[in-house]
Amino acid sequence: MKIEAVNQNLLLGNYTLQENINTEKNNNFITFLKDALSEVDALQKEASFSASKLVLGEEEYLHNTMLAYEKANLALQLTIEVRNKLVEAYQEIMRIQM
Repeated sequence: MKIEAVNQNLLLGNYTLQENINTEKNNNFITFLKDALSEVDALQKEASFSASKLVLGEEEYLHNTMLAYEKANLALQLTIEVRNKLVEAYQEIMRIQM
């Protein structure tokens, strides 16, 4: 019975394909994080702008400004919690012994 050698081009091609898939997933995750941070930043700027309008007398209702600040605050708290979970997961992975 003859055993044939494994074609190395197949192995390298499969590795390259897997590497491209991993790179694409990383880019999607990075894009998702950037978009989320941009939204949080936009909410912070909106709250600041609303407060400026209130101080200048251009905004009649205090509750609109308070809602904008609460939205921004909740978004920031969520972002901090996500960061904490990511750091915690990273630390857990680093503790794994091989």
